[in-house]
Amino acid sequence: MASCFFGVATTGCGADPETWERCEETLTCIPQVACNADPGVLDRPVDCDGVYLRTDGRDDHPGTRGNPVATFARAFDLARDRGMRVYVCAELFDVEVRVPAGMEVWGGLNCRDPRGHWPLHPLGELTTIAPGPNQIPLTVADEQAEPATEGAVTTMITRMRLVAHDATVPGGSAIAMRALAGVTVEVRLSEIVAGDGADGVAGADGGPAPAQEGAPGNPGAMACSAELLAGGARVTTSCDDGVSSGGMGGIGAKSGGGDGETGYPSSVTNPMGYGLGGTGQGTMPCTEGRGGLAGDDGANGNGASGLGRLTDLGPEGIAGEDGQAGQRGYGGGGGGGSRGGSMFCGAGWAQGGASGGSGGAGGCGGKPGKGGGPGGSSIGILSYHANVRVSKTSIITGRGGNGGRGGNGQFGGVGGYGGTGGGNRAGSQPGCRGGDGGKGGNGGRGGGGNGGHSLAVAHTADLGPNVDPDSPIRFGIPGDGGGTGDLHANSGKPGSAAVSMGFQD
Repeated sequence: MASCFFGVATTGCGADPETWERCEETLTCIPQVACNADPGVLDRPVDCDGVYLRTDGRDDHPGTRGNPVATFARAFDLARDRGMRVYVCAELFDVEVRVPAGMEVWGGLNCRDPRGHWPLHPLGELTTIAPGPNQIPLTVADEQAEPATEGAVTTMITRMRLVAHDATVPGGSAIAMRALAGVTVEVRLSEIVAGDGADGVAGADGGPAPAQEGAPGNPGAMACSAELLAGGARVTTSCDDGVSSGGMGGIGAKSGGGDGETGYPSSVTNPMGYGLGGTGQGTMPCTEGRGGLAGDDGANGNGASGLGRLTDLGPEGIAGEDGQAGQRGYGGGGGGGSRGGSMFCGAGWAQGGASGGSGGAGGCGGKPGKGGGPGGSSIGILSYHANVRVSKTSIITGRGGNGGRGGNGQFGGVGGYGGTGGGNRAGSQPGCRGGDGGKGGNGGRGGGGNGGHSLAVAHTADLGPNVDPDSPIRFGIPGDGGGTGDLHANSGKPGSAAVSMGFQD
């Protein structure tokens, strides 16, 4: 291949310009040079027509090499009106840059050259765009948002260094460059660096303290205090999934005691007799109410799985599922009542026996933990329904953020104690105690969010990138799924590390 040095073919005037190296390699125009051209032109670049940009320029300048502008926005306005390229000094710009589709941006120029020229920087320095954290250094956008086609006007990005700092927003991604819908972009002789994605937000815990306790049962009445003594009144606790109540205690009467009531809710199949009321005294002494059944624990939420989706702002990972709430505890049964009569109460006293205490209400179930959020990704180039080609450009990505752990479920509330039976008199039997309410089930733990990715190019599934083999790529490690390594946790899926990956949007 014939070479082109500062726009002059070195193989003779008859060389076909189509065989010269691309101007992006030397960052020069290709003028019409006569065979006897002054050799002095070989030591400086050709003064190309274009709009010139440097940090200490002024936007009221015309954008010439001697009077450059200061901002990309002004340079693009002038270049679009004049149909020119934009030439940029090898300096640091700490702002986000939005490039209109079809623009050519050539950086890496030494605008401090003492001869007043803008040659390539002698040390190979590039124009650096590095805004603050959580900002995307460079975006190429087509305001018409036409579908990307192979014939679309190419946006050229040359000799630029795009740096995205580590994301600091929980679950945020570090993205160095975006190509939005409808654009065709070629990135050459550049360097793209994306920092680390941020870890996902942890799921909220169900609560720092246990759920509401069940109400304690009421005591029974003392023997001989009335002709007929009612048992301890039913107590009720209201929970998110309904009420739990202890059974009323059995009555105390002259001839015998009544049975206690069954607590609520009650199990349809109950071979162990949870929450049943105690029997009243007849030929046999009264019995205590049975304790209520504990509520079921809530299920843990599943960890996040799946790839997630891609938007024009970056990847959207998947959060872990929320856990499920614990079930309320069952109410305890009321205690049985006892027999009274004159042999215990004596003449002139009421003849009722001691009544039973009511059962305690069940405790409420614990609230569930919330699912953890997804980790952020580290993305060199985000290609959203765009055509992207990368040539002689290094892409370096950082670590994907870890998914957030799922929140812990709240402990269920303890059941209320059963009420004491009424006191006895002169050798009579006291009323029987009510059963304790069942404990509420613990809330389930939330699942972990998925880990963030580390990708040189993240793209929509319809258009994959063209990354030439001459572009060195180094990507970091993907993020772990939330909850990885935690005992009894449903962890999220880890992220991926790859040169490119396609997503649905």
